[in-house]
Amino acid sequence: MKTGYISLRREVEELLRPLGLTHTQWSALGVIRHFPGISPSQLEPILMIERPSVTSLLNGLTSKGWVIRKDHPKDGRYKLVYLTDAGMKLAEETQHFTSVVEERIKEGMTADEFESLKTLLVKMVGLLAKE
Repeated sequence: MKTGYISLRREVEELLRPLGLTHTQWSALGVIRHFPGISPSQLEPILMIERPSVTSLLNGLTSKGWVIRKDHPKDGRYKLVYLTDAGMKLAEETQHFTSVVEERIKEGMTADEFESLKTLLVKMVGLLAKE
């Protein structure tokens, strides 16, 4: 599984390099786009990074004007993360990178295998975001 992830990551990094985006930044933008109001602790397992790295990542994305943190409506000790308009635009403009990599993956799978893989990955991310 780890080898598959590394291969996918390398493919996407090649597409991101000209934009000056890292894979982790791009991944975070995509996750926040799909789960607006996600907490930093929910990002940890999805992005597979530790809490200090999430903090550093969010600080960088905030300084670039791509995300904002807002107080949790029920508990001000917690922050929730949202994309800014600029972050949303960047996430939308780069979302097709997934399709580029998907097309390469599809070449080695049947349509049913690919759809099953995609369904399970979306389910996994959704379950991790709820933790």
